[in-house]
Amino acid sequence: MTSTPLNVLFIVTSLKRGGAEVQVVELVSGLDPANFSKHLFTFEPGLDLLDRLDRATVSLHHWPRSNRCDYRSILEISKIIDKYNIDIVHCTLQMSLLRGWMGVRLSKRKPKLIVALHTTVNISKKAELLNLTVMQWLMRCCVKVICVCHSQELHWLNKFPFLAGKTRVIYNGIDTEKFKPNAHRAFGKALRDRLGIPIQAQVICHVAGFRPEKGHSILLEAFNLLAPHHKDACLLFVGDGPLRHKIEELVLKANLTSRVYFLGSLADIRPALAACDCTVLASTAVETFSIAMLESLAMEVPMVATSIGGTAEAVIHGRTGLLVSANQPGAMADALSYMLEHYEERQAMGAAGRDLVITDFSATKMLTEMERTLSEAAANF
Repeated sequence: MTSTPLNVLFIVTSLKRGGAEVQVVELVSGLDPANFSKHLFTFEPGLDLLDRLDRATVSLHHWPRSNRCDYRSILEISKIIDKYNIDIVHCTLQMSLLRGWMGVRLSKRKPKLIVALHTTVNISKKAELLNLTVMQWLMRCCVKVICVCHSQELHWLNKFPFLAGKTRVIYNGIDTEKFKPNAHRAFGKALRDRLGIPIQAQVICHVAGFRPEKGHSILLEAFNLLAPHHKDACLLFVGDGPLRHKIEELVLKANLTSRVYFLGSLADIRPALAACDCTVLASTAVETFSIAMLESLAMEVPMVATSIGGTAEAVIHGRTGLLVSANQPGAMADALSYMLEHYEERQAMGAAGRDLVITDFSATKMLTEMERTLSEAAANF
């Protein structure tokens, strides 16, 4: 490490509850303040994760834009860079990179630029066009492009060969001490009791915002297929978003209201995980290396997941869960049925999942790799 702390500005769109946002909060809070002076900048409304941010060691700069054309935040970024002698600007997701790059251009200090990518397959042709016409040129200006799994790194290297030598894989990591399964079993039982879920019921849990790419309708179709054969099975939807009302209507139409529960956004996901027998990741796009996936595995809850992005690097088929192709409700129903019907295999997958997270996907390992990356990026500043 350097003899004096490095000044790092992290930029993320908001502190709304989402995988990339959670990862940034854990990262910036966990970096050693003896080695890093830490600043976090957000430019969208939403401070859901504020309570998880270490305010004692992180300076938060919240500058929500008033509309899509409000780019005053860029000027604010440039002021922060010069005022606090920022050495490195770390941007999470492409829209943060756009603002970070412009802020660096306007600043006097001209710090190094790093981007952390959290996507593989884009949600739309518009997003893909933005990558091809704008974002690739901004990535060329970065000293490091961080990928959160090896599958994602390969995807981007194939898309943009100029990234060779710039990329580094730093897996998303979680605090495995916070996700000890035995410590939360009583909370899981209390949640089941509160919801009126019978003791003999088998519970499937899906944790994701209600957005098109998260596959709620696909999962619901799969659950509708397995429901007649698993009379005691029920489904928990954890999250919120613009499509929730539509999914609620589909549940009503399918006559599944007594077996499907909408829990909304939860500040603490652990009771929901402790209450279930398996989790499911039904995403059809964008998903790269899910934090919700790691949290489930750390709680010894195996997962049925679509093989999107780097999911297969944690949900190892037959070992820590089961993989299915995206947009295949029949295959998902079969995998969920298998999981519910095979108790011993399910338990073994859960134990193997926690072991894997402890070994490869811990917050400690993520922080060590990030500290090394930031130090190397600033070495020639």
